[in-house]
Amino acid sequence: MGLQPKINGKTVERAYEDYRNGIYLVNRRYQRKLVWNKNEKEAFIDSLKNGYPVPLFLFSVNEYKGIRRQEIIDGMQRLNAIFGFIENEFEIEGYYFDLSSTALTKQLLDENVLKQKEPVLDRTDCVRIASYELPFSSYDEDNPDIIDEVFRRINSNGKHLSRQEIRQAGATGEFAELVRVLSTKLRGDVSHEDVLLLEQMKEISIQQDGNGYGIVADEVFWVKQNIILKKDLRLSMDEEIVGDLVGAMVAETIPPSRVSVLDAYYYINVEEQDGRGYKTEKAIQVRSAETISIQFLYIIDEIKKIFFGKEHTIIQHILNQRVYRGPRYFQTLFLALHELLIKEEMKIIDYDKVYEKLYNIADRTMIISGGGGAWSAKEKIEVVAKTVAILKPAFVERTEGDPMHYSYATEIETLLKQSKTENTQYDFKQGIHDLVSGKRNERLIRKIFKTLTAMGNSGKNAIGYVLIGVADKFEDAEKISRMYNGENIKVGNFYITGIDGEVEKYYEGDYDSYFTQLKNALEQMPLDEHYMRQIGSKMRMVNYYDKSVVIIKIISDNGAVMFDNNYYTRTGANNNPEPVSAPEMPAFFAKFI
Repeated sequence: MGLQPKINGKTVERAYEDYRNGIYLVNRRYQRKLVWNKNEKEAFIDSLKNGYPVPLFLFSVNEYKGIRRQEIIDGMQRLNAIFGFIENEFEIEGYYFDLSSTALTKQLLDENVLKQKEPVLDRTDCVRIASYELPFSSYDEDNPDIIDEVFRRINSNGKHLSRQEIRQAGATGEFAELVRVLSTKLRGDVSHEDVLLLEQMKEISIQQDGNGYGIVADEVFWVKQNIILKKDLRLSMDEEIVGDLVGAMVAETIPPSRVSVLDAYYYINVEEQDGRGYKTEKAIQVRSAETISIQFLYIIDEIKKIFFGKEHTIIQHILNQRVYRGPRYFQTLFLALHELLIKEEMKIIDYDKVYEKLYNIADRTMIISGGGGAWSAKEKIEVVAKTVAILKPAFVERTEGDPMHYSYATEIETLLKQSKTENTQYDFKQGIHDLVSGKRNERLIRKIFKTLTAMGNSGKNAIGYVLIGVADKFEDAEKISRMYNGENIKVGNFYITGIDGEVEKYYEGDYDSYFTQLKNALEQMPLDEHYMRQIGSKMRMVNYYDKSVVIIKIISDNGAVMFDNNYYTRTGANNNPEPVSAPEMPAFFAKFI
């Protein structure tokens, strides 16, 4: 490839300064999750303290949001351990890093940005760690194909990666991307963009042993429903299940489940057109990854609705016993619903009836030999067919005027979680009526669309969302609940209040009238015709269980977005859009080139 790395050393103290300045990038297209536990972090910091040699850190240098930065190819877990220790996220041998040991950490301590935990590690040891010279190697390369190949070659021996992570490493096919994206949506570690600052990774990585990450493993769908164990998340077993299911969705007949089949999905050779990987890739291209994604998440949402508010988890209910791992039983349920909902174009007429029929269904139909190893296609097909036959009485045929409802519950959860990593691109409103006077708040509606244009102005192809019917503060959610005598649903740090109270009180329960008024308000906005049409076409009212939410979206696909003869930008969540000044104009327009 002709790559010429620049090898140099950088002290921990200098590397931390770069970290605080947002220099280190993580590309989720190929990088794995933050997975190191506390023991692994402690062991690495101990090596620095004792002056032991550590492996090379590898970066590619490229530009992100107008700044030259370093994209981490190898060393993300180690860098995160270093910076987490410096910021007192964990201790070694019971002692925390002394924040007075370096000029920058002392400044951050004095400014109350960081807080010193006790007891404090000896100053000499802290200085030794801060002055340790890390071996850095950088490629001046921003070609994603080359970076993928470098990452794949570094990790192909699998010393630190699970088998699924090795499959995904450097994989660029539509199957691999579809599995990756669907898996992040189900785990909840979604992000607004694939490229993130290293500091943002903690918000969307999974907490397993008090490691300080943002997502609690016990709350992840797969673990919460007893499908896999917490430790299985680290091995990316959830992605293996998703890969198995996607492969079955696009195959002519349900394929077997075994390691070699999963491996084959990721091996695409145009000269082997009978190969499983090539045929799967072509099948996805014919049906489109977007369609398959919509169908996949629709089935997941239907499963969530069946078990919403119920006493048992999916696996407990299916087996009538408390177990902690049952991926094959879940796959059977998913593929049975795929047959009924997608292939036979039916819909669930009675969710409680489905729940009843699933009780201890494993004892009658899902007699699956063994818990691991290969699962033959014949056995898989027979078990799915038996399950379909039992569930079918709770389904009816879908009519022409009764289209498939898309995956709105998972979509809303995904949007709320994505807002953690790019809060300037999201805004949340409880409703469009004043809580005191009850009048429709025209100023608020105008601000919604102005804010949306500011989101679009963050750069070329930027995406922004405003969700109406969602509160980001508990106090606001409680006001809505008292005002309309309803309850809210907590999702992460947000509260789904719904716009149902407004619709009932001010529109006599006519949701179409409410939505039409919003559409009419959009048409009165001082907006460019292209973006007015686009926003209107993407505006939709969706359901999150029994709550209605309006999603308004913009994509800056036609240059900068003007509002009332001005261009606006947004610097943070809940901040008012600010007009772009004349001196800022050249840099502003450069973002759209």
